[in-house]
Amino acid sequence: MTVITVTFHPAVDKVVHVPRLRPNEATRARVGNLYAGGKGNNVARALNRLGLEVTATGFQGGYTGDFCAQNLRAEGIQTAFTPCRVITRTSQLIIEDETGAVFPIYEPGQVVETDETEALIESVSRLLPPGAVCLLCGSAVVADAYARIITLADQRGVRCLLDSSGQALKLGIAAKPYLVKVNADELGEYIGYKLVDRQSQVRALQETQANGIPIVAVSLGAEGLLATDGDTVWLGSLPMSNVVNTVGCGDSLLAGLTLALCNDGSLPEMVRWGVACGAANTQIIGAGFIERDVVNGLLAQVNLERIL
Repeated sequence: MTVITVTFHPAVDKVVHVPRLRPNEATRARVGNLYAGGKGNNVARALNRLGLEVTATGFQGGYTGDFCAQNLRAEGIQTAFTPCRVITRTSQLIIEDETGAVFPIYEPGQVVETDETEALIESVSRLLPPGAVCLLCGSAVVADAYARIITLADQRGVRCLLDSSGQALKLGIAAKPYLVKVNADELGEYIGYKLVDRQSQVRALQETQANGIPIVAVSLGAEGLLATDGDTVWLGSLPMSNVVNTVGCGDSLLAGLTLALCNDGSLPEMVRWGVACGAANTQIIGAGFIERDVVNGLLAQVNLERIL
């Protein structure tokens, strides 16, 4: 099965270790890791590590963009990026070794021109044979771009999975992707009220799914994953006693949902894989660096509960 990820705003992700940050003092740091980031690229990495062949697409610009493409290919991930004029941003994950505190620092996504957006949409359309799965991940300054890709994909029998926020999420949902995955804040912003308890979470899921979305899932952080197909609502959870990292857990969770979907898994099975992959991401620094053996060990520990 053809699986592609689309990332409008990629990044070079740099993990930096410092003893401790102190105001107005010079700090000696060491770089722990340097890798291609951005939500879709993180998902592609996780899918590749789960054994699924995937192509990473989206924008890359300048020397940092070249690094990202080379880094992904070195991991065994196919790439089909569209060049853009502005260089790919750099984001940092600063870790205080003395305290364990983590400081994620994200530069804004690069601005892309109209001709670049058109080139990317055309490129994506060429990569989507019937039956493919297309993951649209992260923010998009061009708010209707994801919606346009979803419309093109639907005409070809391609299932789109959307993980975005703001206007890109709103317009994307209106185009009716196959699956929408968001966190509680993103879903609350879309639906227009805060998700303060299980009742409001389920209500928001159902209202979103009623727009013609086959599957809607909301990640609840340490509380797990809630998902509906319109007929049932399932909650998956797996408390982790030792959390090393939370950056990229949502991306690994989406990879788990995707793998189960590609294997024709039921909704409970998708939830189980999503939770296990998200939990596996908490055990290692970096986004999407999950290991299949770790995921396999966690699958049996996921608590599944049918809510409705």
